[in-house]
This record gives sequence, C-alpha cells and structure tokens, in this order.
Amino acid sequence: MFVGVVLNPQARKNRRAARDRAERLARLLGPHGEVVETRSVDELPDAVERLLPRATHLVSDGGDGALHWLLNEVRDRLGDDDAARWPTFVPTNGGTIDFVARKAGVRGHSLEIVARLAEAASAGRPPPEQTLDTLAIDAVRADGVTLSRLGFALAAGGVGSRFFDKYYEDPEPSAATIVRIVARTIGEYVLSRTGALRDAAFAEHLFRPTQAHVTIDGEVVDTDIHSGLHAGAIDVNFAGILRVFPFARDEGVLHFHAGDMRPQVIILNLPRLIAGTALRGDHLVDKGGREMRIEAGEEILRPIIDGERYEDVRALTVRPGPRVRIGRVRA
Repeated sequence: MFVGVVLNPQARKNRRAARDRAERLARLLGPHGEVVETRSVDELPDAVERLLPRATHLVSDGGDGALHWLLNEVRDRLGDDDAARWPTFVPTNGGTIDFVARKAGVRGHSLEIVARLAEAASAGRPPPEQTLDTLAIDAVRADGVTLSRLGFALAAGGVGSRFFDKYYEDPEPSAATIVRIVARTIGEYVLSRTGALRDAAFAEHLFRPTQAHVTIDGEVVDTDIHSGLHAGAIDVNFAGILRVFPFARDEGVLHFHAGDMRPQVIILNLPRLIAGTALRGDHLVDKGGREMRIEAGEEILRPIIDGERYEDVRALTVRPGPRVRIGRVRA
C-alpha cells in the first residue's frame, strides 16, 4: 500500500490552511506515501505521472472538482480497459459540497484522513472500499473539438446549470449559499406573481429553460424546452439540503431529468428534492436509463460536471462509465 496525495492549494478550504500543509501531510505519511502539490490543472499530468507507478491509493486534497480532474487524468493515462487496476481514490471533504465523499461515507478532513491511511499502510490493512458508478460524457464543442470526461453528476442545462452560476458568485460558497439561493428564487417568483416586485431577474435566470433536442435510451423527449437537463451516476446529497438522482442508488442505473416544468411546479417539487424522492411534472421525464443524447438549440450549452464548468458545448452523450473504487476512510 502506497499513498499518493495530490494537494490543490487553490481549493477554497485549502486557501485558509497553513502554508506548511504539504510538509505536514508528508510527515504524516512518512515512508508510506508522497505528497505532490499542484498549483493548477496544468500541473496535474506531471503529478499523476510521478505517483501512478507506486500509488495504490490516490488522495485528492480538494473538493469534488479536484477529484474530477484527478479521476480524468488517471483515465487519460491508463484507459477505461484498465479501470479495475486504477488506484483507489480518496476524497477529503476539502470542497464546499463534497457529495462523492458523503456518498462513500468518508469522514474527516485531509490531515486526519491521511493519518488514517498512513496507519493502514503501516499495518498492511487497506481501508474498506465502496465502488461507485460514473458517467462517461462525450461532448462536441461549438468549434468542433471533442471532449471525453468521467463524472458523477451532470447539469447540462436548465435550473441545475443556472443554479451554479449563482452559487459560484459567492466568494465563499457553502450550505448557507444553497439556502439563500433557494429562498431568494422562491421569494422573488412569488412576489413577482403578486405584483409586489417588478424586478425578478434572479429568479428569472434560475427558471429560464434550455432549448435542446434530447433522446433517452433511443426515445425522443417530446419537447425541446427543458427546465432541467441533468444526469447522475450516484444519488447525490448537496450539503445535507438537497438530494437528487434517487434511481442512481441502484448499481448500473443512471438517473436522467429532461422536459419542461413551469416555475411553480419546480417550487412544488422542493419537498421532494429535500427528501430525495423522484420528481413529478406533467411534462417532465424523470427516469433511470443507460443513455442520454443532447443537441443544443439556439443556446450553446455550458454544462457543469461535478461542479466544474465546461464552456461552448454543442452536443453531448451520457453513458455509463467505468466503476471506480473510493476508500471509505473515517477519521
């Protein structure tokens, strides 16, 4: 067992951490691992190349986005056919949502988690693991360039994608940010409907649908107006507040959202989002499946994958990706 730690000092929680964080992590690991600090995504390939020959466990010291980039760099290096031989990934609750760590039951933060891993390596007893499904997303940008990414959750358009526009406007986003966005959106919409508020630009942005042609498992969705274009490989818990993709609890099943819902129907579904149950709407497709194809209409897509924004996407296909192992470290 050898532990590779990829430290992302730009992760929001890491920016407030001590400057000697890498040294502290290295001291905890001792001879059982190595820490590599990356200041940007551009430095990740060299970090992974350095760690892969020995690493049985790769620790992503950042949030869901840092794990997203690390997962995809390993995939680029080893290929999908070798997924069973990929290292075990360990997220560290270093971001603002950390839904992958929450799903896998990872507890504690990086220093505590790395200390537990070092203890496990010293004893020769690797921690238990949970295997998670992924999304394989193949996209075509407006300039014709193709992209292939793995992820756990996708917001390709509609309310999910526009939510993150507002979420990242907060310099220190948190669970409280989610609550504020939901409360402001509902408040503005209700007041605008009663005539008490003329400017409801915030709510209008969140509720503005996305035009796209969509098929799910070969069946055409009978509207090109979509309040949400979402896909999940796992059931996602957003900071203990919102829970989505319950059908993805079953192994091998992707959960898809598409179709049109009026703002009041979205609001009426809020208790279901809180409880983590399936959504309801006359013009909504909310189902489990294996493939979703999306072709943008007049508006170019700006999908979010695991909290990371991709720009200028014209079309994308979502299918099951390789299953990956997540170390269940509980500090």
